[in-house]
Amino acid sequence: MSNDIINKLRAPFPEDRIEWRIQSCGEKTDGTVWARVLAYIDNRSAMERLDEVFGLDWSHREEFHNIGTSAVCVVTITTASRTVNGSCEVELNKGDDIDPFKSAASGAMKRAVVNLGVGRYLYDLPEAWAIIGDRGKHQGKTKQGTRFRWDAPSLDGAARAATEHVEYAAPVQRAAAPAPAVTPVADTGDWRSVVIPFGKQQGKTLGSLPAASLKWWQDNYQPKPYKDRISDKDKAFRAALDASMAGKAFTLTQEEPSDDVPF
Repeated sequence: MSNDIINKLRAPFPEDRIEWRIQSCGEKTDGTVWARVLAYIDNRSAMERLDEVFGLDWSHREEFHNIGTSAVCVVTITTASRTVNGSCEVELNKGDDIDPFKSAASGAMKRAVVNLGVGRYLYDLPEAWAIIGDRGKHQGKTKQGTRFRWDAPSLDGAARAATEHVEYAAPVQRAAAPAPAVTPVADTGDWRSVVIPFGKQQGKTLGSLPAASLKWWQDNYQPKPYKDRISDKDKAFRAALDASMAGKAFTLTQEEPSDDVPF
């Protein structure tokens, strides 16, 4: 596969072709709602990109399976120079009107095209938060049952993240800037000693923050998965914040890696 084709496959999509969905949401201590959102492209956009790049010189095959209580689809995409696969599993009998096999086929297709580079830059978008407002275009609901309306954020930063994937060429070697001296987060049992790993207050301990700054971290920080996994450092930082709210020592709990993708 030529570099030109790879660059065309990996090119960012226009902002009006990007969709957003809520990954997680909740309520702050003051009762206001927050929602973290993920950007994705729909199945039609994925297939149109293949049409644009390959014309009629590509095909796909769907294989369906009923495994236990799940509908499973495996999609195989074949081009002149490469074959890729993607699979998706959707639970049956969820009590809604969605066809689980249709949903599985759509998910499997999008997981297959990402192996060709289509939409891969969406993994690298900065952490995005919904704009909560009474006139929001979309609707959401927290686990506590609070309904809210929200609008999608802008795609600022998408072009910057995409350049790492679009230009398929040997990168210019540059000397790495020295990393700031930051003590790693450690599960010491004392949340006050935990060091903030990033942001304007990077390097400071939670115990050294003014009350207003500590409350901001408590209300707003949520760990973000990277390559389907939340790092132990980020989990420990969130655990320390929870402990600071409860006024007790914290312990680090392990979480299973997420299988979520921005599709």
